[in-house]
Amino acid sequence: MTKFNIQPDELYHAIKKFQEFGCGSVYFENTDYNGRILELRSTPCINFANCSYMGLESHPAVIEGAKNALLHFGSQISMSRSLISSPLFAEIEKSLASIFGGFPIVYNSTTMAHYAAMPMLIKENDAIILDAYVHNSVRTASEICKSRGTFVLVSKHNDMEHLRYLIKRLKKEGYKNIWYCADGIYSMHGDVCNVKDLQQLLNEEENFFAYVDDAHGVGWCGKNGSGYVIGNFGLHEKMIVAGSLSKSFATSGGFLIVPDQLLADYLKLTGHSYIFSAPIPPSSLGAINASLKLHFTPETEEFQKEVNNLIIYFKTSCEENDIAVYSKCHTPIHLIKVGSKEQILKIQHHLVQSGFFASVAAHPAVSVEDGGIRVSISRNITKSDIDNFLFSLKQVYQPNKKVYEPEN
Repeated sequence: MTKFNIQPDELYHAIKKFQEFGCGSVYFENTDYNGRILELRSTPCINFANCSYMGLESHPAVIEGAKNALLHFGSQISMSRSLISSPLFAEIEKSLASIFGGFPIVYNSTTMAHYAAMPMLIKENDAIILDAYVHNSVRTASEICKSRGTFVLVSKHNDMEHLRYLIKRLKKEGYKNIWYCADGIYSMHGDVCNVKDLQQLLNEEENFFAYVDDAHGVGWCGKNGSGYVIGNFGLHEKMIVAGSLSKSFATSGGFLIVPDQLLADYLKLTGHSYIFSAPIPPSSLGAINASLKLHFTPETEEFQKEVNNLIIYFKTSCEENDIAVYSKCHTPIHLIKVGSKEQILKIQHHLVQSGFFASVAAHPAVSVEDGGIRVSISRNITKSDIDNFLFSLKQVYQPNKKVYEPEN
């Protein structure tokens, strides 16, 4: 019998190494989870890898919303949404429209949103410009477009002048529409998209459009959780913004905000991963509705203040301890560059043994020179946790002097 001929690549070997040391791709051992503590190999660890920035995963209203929907609608409504949708989706879309403006479309995940929308929007005579650090899920969706004839290339990270040059070059080469794909907040490095200058380019350039993934920006910032992109700059008429319901909103799923009703209808009726995937289960829909409703209350404003104060405290404490982070931008994501995979593994293993769990960022997920420890700040942690985490980190940390400092 012929067996599969698997040839493990660099990514496999990197993750396997972290798994062997109990530092990644492992099961936590808690029987209860509140967003704060992970038990790994019988060691309780403070969770500095949590992307639930607002700490809503154990909020009573969110849990009650999930329970009520489960009781009323059962465990699943097993029909394609191209046939029929639960009324809970209509409630979610109404809340999203109130928060973000535009016309929302809800998907099983942000990744599935990319897979549904990008191949339907971007055709064989078009071109895609990927920011060098755009999220892997957007890159993968661009590969679907590429397989159908779309030309795809990569621009320098957050470099609007290079982007302008590429737009003009692609127009001369005869491409019909040009799409720029970026993150609102970059998920590994923690810096932000230059939305102001991007929107200026959208105003100046005909047949140029933007697709921005703000999965890590929504919820913890912006009025009612409207995020970094729309909360600060609004929804441009030539921009589509993607968001996540599984990070700050602490539930499940993803969404797109589009500026036109016809465009929203087109994506709903034609997006493959929208048509051919099972819907989000009712319990998650109930939790989403409850979480979104929370974002219209003063309680959420207080939660946002807590998160933002923790971000400031972490940044300030890093400076005081001579710990260099990749970006000075005010976001909950902080990449501490440390160098080689061996050094990353040493630091992560030390942190876990000391009772702290953070994410690892190693090649090929990031460039070789950007390898390090990725720290997420959520409302579940305290200033004392930050103090203790940095004290533990400094025991094995060696400063990397090459630190990127974006202007915006």
